[in-house]
Amino acid sequence: MLTTLAGVSCHSSRPASPDAATPAPRRPRVEPPREPIPLRAPPADTGPSTSVTTRPVPAAGALVTIPAGSFALGSTPGDPGRDPSVEADLARVQLPAFTIDALPFPNDPAQPASSGLTREAAERACSERGRRLCSELEWERACKGPGGAMFPGGNTWGGALCAQGELGRCASPEGALSMGTRLAEWTRDDIDERAIIRGASATAAAPLHRCASRRTALPTQAGLELTFRCCGGAPPSMTYPREVSRRPFREEPMTAAQVSALIASVPELERLRLREGLAMFLPQAITEVMNHGATTVELHPEYTLTVNPVRWSPTFGEDILVLAGRSRVGSWVAALWVLPDGRYRHASSFLLQNDAVAIALAFGEARREVVWSSCWNCGGEHGAVSYTDANRVLIVQR
Repeated sequence: MLTTLAGVSCHSSRPASPDAATPAPRRPRVEPPREPIPLRAPPADTGPSTSVTTRPVPAAGALVTIPAGSFALGSTPGDPGRDPSVEADLARVQLPAFTIDALPFPNDPAQPASSGLTREAAERACSERGRRLCSELEWERACKGPGGAMFPGGNTWGGALCAQGELGRCASPEGALSMGTRLAEWTRDDIDERAIIRGASATAAAPLHRCASRRTALPTQAGLELTFRCCGGAPPSMTYPREVSRRPFREEPMTAAQVSALIASVPELERLRLREGLAMFLPQAITEVMNHGATTVELHPEYTLTVNPVRWSPTFGEDILVLAGRSRVGSWVAALWVLPDGRYRHASSFLLQNDAVAIALAFGEARREVVWSSCWNCGGEHGAVSYTDANRVLIVQR
């Protein structure tokens, strides 16, 4: 039984939904991409897309041929709904050519998708057709297409357009239909004795429909709202890479010139004109911050205080740079996702407009926050860079 589905009966006449299934466990280290990551702005919160890819509905038994080649596995740090603990950072992986069923089993537009089977039964059904259950890498490659689409059907979720109605809506760029838009799907891969599943049911939240989303279910569980599709060709030898654990906090000294170049590369910071009159704080700024709060560093051994940028891993798989500086417009604090190709993506920023005060950063036992302060423990002049349960970053005053 799915560990997070309390009260679901295996004997229900309707298969249980796996949409609250356990996220896939931690993964091995990924290799950085060899080409720049295409940065997409987060989708605007305007509801489901009304423009999705549509293909003609294929005949029964139709196959989609995927050529051999590499693709970017996983998601970009900072993507809405991304789970950094289980999704690779757009690692380039090479797959051999393969074919994938155009539709979930039985791959016939005149019949509903089979659901409620155990994974073993799904594997047997594919084998009886001279094929095999798809690997999760093949599934993601067919979903994304060569351009790396975020969702089947495009870079925004089509909502009801994808989840119901015409089968040809929300086709993947390669022409596979219903790729996790109406039901989650088994894959042949395991992690920690659980099976990796991809996609989600029609009523699931949009992030679960991302091509990169990974979750798990018990492979022996029958009666779940899970379907599957079959693949052909030599199975890939590569498995999903895993991340290594990072230290929660690491100081990373940077010069003003390096920070200036960084700001120029991040549009959200460049718009604030932070490069004008840019200066990084010197170590004596820490004493200034503590003096303003009528205290000393020695009275707070639970914290490490610094004026250097801090590489921060608030949760497994996440890598964020937190830094503070002074510009003509005022002092500021910024948090940026570190991308595996060496660039940065804006997570959050905070500007003390027209107030060029000294700022120090501090970290301690609480892994999910970095403290910032211009006056230690002074109301409104002290706060934190916090990591939320939704895997987002907020900079707050206290």
